[in-house]
Amino acid sequence: MDYTTVILARLPQRLVNVARELFDGQDPAHDWQHNVRVMAMCERIGQEEGADMTILSLAALLHDIGRAEERRTGECHAEISARLAGTLLKEEGLTEAQVKRVQRAILAHRFRKDRPPATLEEKILFDADKLDSIGAIGVARAFAYSGFLGQPIQSDLEQQHTPLKEFEWKLQRIKGKLFTETAQQIAEERHRFMVQFFERWKEEVHGIR
Repeated sequence: MDYTTVILARLPQRLVNVARELFDGQDPAHDWQHNVRVMAMCERIGQEEGADMTILSLAALLHDIGRAEERRTGECHAEISARLAGTLLKEEGLTEAQVKRVQRAILAHRFRKDRPPATLEEKILFDADKLDSIGAIGVARAFAYSGFLGQPIQSDLEQQHTPLKEFEWKLQRIKGKLFTETAQQIAEERHRFMVQFFERWKEEVHGIR
């Protein structure tokens, strides 16, 4: 099933166009294509878990629309995205209750101790966003973002951040932080691929293979 096509067909085209425009100029790890992948994963997990697909689809579409403003102002992009989503969704005619559910999901996709995902839709958006950080696409994003920041792909300096350090400090822990059973199952294979990649990476770096 092409989950991307399914979720885009469900959403208002005007809203999709507005969201896409808000991603103009983003780095390759957080661009519109990242957003589309998260949307597709929300569709897949949401169908399996029995989510409210109206709320989940809208939250997935709008969850990162504040990143450009975050880059300019330093404010948390989840806060900005939720605020912008409120305005856009009211223009689409959603009820106040629906708007608040979407906003809460957007706010919870960045895990914080004071605002962990609570509802099913919040958990699915969180999981879908984190799944895009692991597996083959996660490896690609780690290297792309490292290049965007001007970091080396390899370094002997302990304090120098590299894609390998990103894997060791963050990415290898993501599998254990997911909420839904469907996401946990998807993460198993993605995690395994990522571990194998960086094992091979270290061997090639040291001339072993």
